[in-house]
Amino acid sequence: MMSQEKLKILDMIQSKVITPSEGAELLGALDKDEKIEAKSLKKAAFKMFKIKINSGDGDKVNIQIPLEFAKVALKSQNKRGKVMKLDKLNDMDLDIDFDAILDMIESGTVGKIIDIESADGDKVEIVIE
Repeated sequence: MMSQEKLKILDMIQSKVITPSEGAELLGALDKDEKIEAKSLKKAAFKMFKIKINSGDGDKVNIQIPLEFAKVALKSQNKRGKVMKLDKLNDMDLDIDFDAILDMIESGTVGKIIDIESADGDKVEIVIE
């Protein structure tokens, strides 16, 4: 299906408001803009939600899921009225408010959103990239 902008340019050519070469130039610019927009949308769709946990005694957890999947999972969890509780890492008990994380995702936040390091060397990071 042809866009309204392209149809308007073709009408302008037919009505001799612009020359065919000017029309071709405008159509080319529209195509270029559409390709750039499509690439931007594709990039946005492949952002990742990452959780990294490294305990002081060497245990490691590395979770990486597509951001859109993380949004669905977090919304599902919120409907049950729960806040995800991570098991103890050594003696560090972590309660993470995934409502707040979901709000950050919805607002387009990118980068490290949680960065916790205990005195025992336990580290927890949640990143959107």
